[in-house]
Amino acid sequence: MIKGNDTMPYRETMKIAKDTEWSGSNIIYPGDTTYEGACNTFEKINGQNLNFTDDHCLSQGSWIERDSIGGFWQGHYQSSHRVGVWKEFDKAGKLLKEEEYVLFAEDDYKIKEIDFSSGQPEILISKPVLGFYIKYLWLFIILILGSFFSRVFINSEIYNSENNTDYWPIVFFAPGYVSDNYRHSLACVFTLWFSDYKPENRRLVLVSNTLSLIALVTFFGTIIALTIEGDLH
Repeated sequence: MIKGNDTMPYRETMKIAKDTEWSGSNIIYPGDTTYEGACNTFEKINGQNLNFTDDHCLSQGSWIERDSIGGFWQGHYQSSHRVGVWKEFDKAGKLLKEEEYVLFAEDDYKIKEIDFSSGQPEILISKPVLGFYIKYLWLFIILILGSFFSRVFINSEIYNSENNTDYWPIVFFAPGYVSDNYRHSLACVFTLWFSDYKPENRRLVLVSNTLSLIALVTFFGTIIALTIEGDLH
């Protein structure tokens, strides 16, 4: 909706809230006057289109949030979750605070908070390792699963060479008994090779052990990173 030279949020029907509700990043309390049809909106601020809401009234993209005394926060939303760096300024434009958020599993986590209000930066929260692992957690999961299951098939080739067999490393249950292929599969999953193998299998053993090391280090490194820096929030 255009009013003068400004783009204003489009609203349709006025209503009085009966219960506490969420509208994007705003809380609506019982008795508050609000409007239906306030989704899919934006505002023009200082010549820029900002403060977008989508069809579900979720805040998206760049936002400027002002308080009652002229100060404001500036940053980005993703589905009403703060992401990236957010900065707080007073009404004169002086930087007061800087925060950084990462998004994972439909929740946002604060990994940095610096207070500039005294004129000197004061670090209140700093969790760079945690932030790194959360940002790239899906990559680590792929690395863990990829390296772990790749070694299963390599171990299968080694075992078949060692025992003159021709098994496939997939657990297979036949009616009434557990097949030899099942035992072969379990061995392929849990084996770490040391010295008991044929010389011609040395190259495959080195590859299998390297993949095992990658999977274990990545897994335990991720667990430690997600717990060592304390509470996520």
